[in-house]
Amino acid sequence: MISSLTSVVFSRCPLLALLFCLLFAVVPVRAEVVVDGSIEELRPYSASDFLRDADGSLGLADVQQPSADFAPFSQLASLNLGYTPDVLWVRMPLRSELKQHSRWLLEMDYAYLDDLQLYIVRADGRIEQQQAGRHIPLAQWPLANRKPAFPLQLDAGESLMLYLRIENHAAMALDMRLISEPLFNLQDRRALIMLALYFGTLLALGAYNLLLYFSVRQPGFLLYTLFELSFGFAASSMNGIGPVLLWPEAGAAADFIVPVFFTLATALAVLFARSFLQLREVAPGWHRFLTMVALCWFAATLVAALVPPAVGLRIMAMTGILTTLSLLATGIAAMRLRIHGSGIFVLAWFMLLIGTSLLSLRNAGLLPSNFITVYGMQLGSALEMLLLSFALGARFNLLKKQKENAQQALVDTLREHERILEARVAKRTEELLDAKARLEKMVTEDALTGILNRLGLRQYYSAARKRALRNHTPLAVMLIDLDGFKPVNDQFGHEAGDLLLTAVAQRMAAAVRETDAVGRIGGDEFVLILEGCEASEIQGFAERLLAAINEPMDIGDQRTLRVEASVGVYFALPEDEQLKTILCYADDAMYQVKRGGKNGVAVVFGEAA
Repeated sequence: MISSLTSVVFSRCPLLALLFCLLFAVVPVRAEVVVDGSIEELRPYSASDFLRDADGSLGLADVQQPSADFAPFSQLASLNLGYTPDVLWVRMPLRSELKQHSRWLLEMDYAYLDDLQLYIVRADGRIEQQQAGRHIPLAQWPLANRKPAFPLQLDAGESLMLYLRIENHAAMALDMRLISEPLFNLQDRRALIMLALYFGTLLALGAYNLLLYFSVRQPGFLLYTLFELSFGFAASSMNGIGPVLLWPEAGAAADFIVPVFFTLATALAVLFARSFLQLREVAPGWHRFLTMVALCWFAATLVAALVPPAVGLRIMAMTGILTTLSLLATGIAAMRLRIHGSGIFVLAWFMLLIGTSLLSLRNAGLLPSNFITVYGMQLGSALEMLLLSFALGARFNLLKKQKENAQQALVDTLREHERILEARVAKRTEELLDAKARLEKMVTEDALTGILNRLGLRQYYSAARKRALRNHTPLAVMLIDLDGFKPVNDQFGHEAGDLLLTAVAQRMAAAVRETDAVGRIGGDEFVLILEGCEASEIQGFAERLLAAINEPMDIGDQRTLRVEASVGVYFALPEDEQLKTILCYADDAMYQVKRGGKNGVAVVFGEAA
């Protein structure tokens, strides 16, 4: 109807038609974000504009006024405005050319946003309001998600106006997209899987290195675990996982998590580097430098917990960049000193430097927001922590090998000491046995002649008697007393007498078997104990022995002497008699010889012989 009337009017009044065309030629027609279903994801900046609210006092009614100072996004060098105290309003005209009712979402790419309010102004004047953001309890979000996302119900052919109010104490990132619900669900699941892998990797590496710490008690493993947990805790807050899973109702109270724990992570990273590179022994100057840096960063952590979160974020950014540069310089110095694992250490921190630099430049508004800049820190930190974990694993293997080598060296040393000790013990035992033998010989041997003394004769007789009783064989005990020995001492001296006694002892020892015993019981009296002799042979043996004694003997100075002897023999099978008793029997026989004129042999047979 209206179009028909317009045609009639313009056909009747060409001038009016011309004026109408000129009028609308100079009045700009506002562009719209068109959702037509040809694509499932839109970046709405070309048809949207923004307004800065310096004091945050503007409301919806204010920004709806024609005088509201909105500017097109084309005036911005980047969609990330960096750290700004301003509240931002985004105005977005939207028209649906869909053929049926559909559900789309307006999603923010940046999860670390404090307070977002979306006003949906429909063509019939109805206004819908939705809220999301870190300062809003998760239960009040229109869609419980790690990033702010606002569902939009679009009818076929519907036009509406969106006003989005954004307030943030951190970087003001305006990256957003219109996305269909199916595609949103698919991409969100993929992102959650990636983040689950990221945080699962952090937890696994942390638990692994904590177990290694309990195993080897090296502080580097514990410092790495604390660094990783602090970093991961802060990262979970920045990418929205922490607020969803751990503190959904914390609101503004969680603003300190990111600056405090990221700054704490830098201090722990410096301590870890100092321990891992073993700088105390190799490079004490670098060790002192990192100690000073760590103390400064611990102080910065305390400051970040006390100042407003916006200031804490700047402290965090400063410590992060300076830490990475400091550790890179330290790692390069360690490489020059050929410290084990320093190459992997440098590569790991270079990965983190790239990731954090991308995020910092993006937060400062110098780089656009995309997958690489948004997740640069996670990607860089994941690579960094994997490399550091490999380096720690190599360090663990090195420590294990060193421990095994030390244990083997200790075992070899103990074995060598044991061998030396055994040799010394064996030598000492041999020496003791020799000493014992010498002592026994000294105790049982006559000092002058070298034959047995009284003790030696008693010991020999005790053993010989047992053998004789066991074998039922007799014993022959001879008592030999030299005749006229005292005049030798008186005439030639005691030295000559000693030579004479020694010569007699040697002749007696030469006359008997090795199993027989020859001894001296004092003065010029000698004793022989013979085992296994026949009764018929004992008289002849005693006479041959006497003849050997009678042979002239050299007493020195070309002098010879001939000595005589009285020999008394007791021959019997011993029973309970002691040597003293047997000697008495032999002594009686010997005195028979002396009474008969000396220099002879007398044999007495016992009852059992």
